[in-house]
Amino acid sequence: MKGTETTEGAAGAGIRRVAAPRGPDGARVTRTARLGRELAAEWVRVSSLRSTWWCVAAAVVGMTLFAAMMGWSQLSRVHENPIASDGVKFAQLTSQGYFYLVQFTVLVLAALVSTGEFANRSVTGTLVWNPDRTTVLVARVLVTAGLAFCASVAAGLVGTGVLAALLASHVTFPVAEVAVTVLGAGACMALFAAMFVGVGTALRGTASTVMAGFLLLLGLPMVMIMSGVQLVDDLAAFTPGAAGIEFYAAGDAGFYTAPFDGPINVVVVAGWTVAALLVAWTELRLRDV
Repeated sequence: MKGTETTEGAAGAGIRRVAAPRGPDGARVTRTARLGRELAAEWVRVSSLRSTWWCVAAAVVGMTLFAAMMGWSQLSRVHENPIASDGVKFAQLTSQGYFYLVQFTVLVLAALVSTGEFANRSVTGTLVWNPDRTTVLVARVLVTAGLAFCASVAAGLVGTGVLAALLASHVTFPVAEVAVTVLGAGACMALFAAMFVGVGTALRGTASTVMAGFLLLLGLPMVMIMSGVQLVDDLAAFTPGAAGIEFYAAGDAGFYTAPFDGPINVVVVAGWTVAALLVAWTELRLRDV
């Protein structure tokens, strides 16, 4: 049988050893080639869904509206009191836009991508076409994370552009600082996308994935921050939502100060992502579709 090899000893016992898949010309397909093929298939699937582009549009439009409202508010303060211009922080405003709006569009995108095939049972066809479940999961993570990064950076650039248009004549626009925030947020949103692809693959339900994501990104950290207990407030830094904004806001989120700052915050987010993907990988390998 094509795609299998039978050893002499195992033949009598009816045991077959699975060999590397072969292409139409009979040549063995390497793991890299299989991943490339799966990446292309995953991109076609994701890009053909209208919900994908609704999520991208929501990120850009949401950041635009947030920047417009925050910029107008800051502009009114500056007009009333020119000294207030010293307190305008472009990077902080941009990071808050990511925290309150953009990260939830990334959550919904990842939830739809990871659970859609389980909902309509088309995952069976995907795994028949490519039985290597690890490759399927890796391709899904890479495509979703890449799209989240691009959409988040685009949203940040548009948002900071709106802020600059409103305030640049009154306040110096720190290009380098804002660029670091936007790229850092893009990297963090990519990690969030990978994390929630993992959560969605494990839970296999869109509603449950979105609910879990909302609790991890906003609900749990905000409750911990508002607890009034210093230990609980400090522990909030180990939730992905609080750690994420501490990372891309460079410790100046405006509403929360973690007990530590710097690269350790992105390590916390990466730790959550790795844990979610390990659970997803285990579930996908051991649990039937």
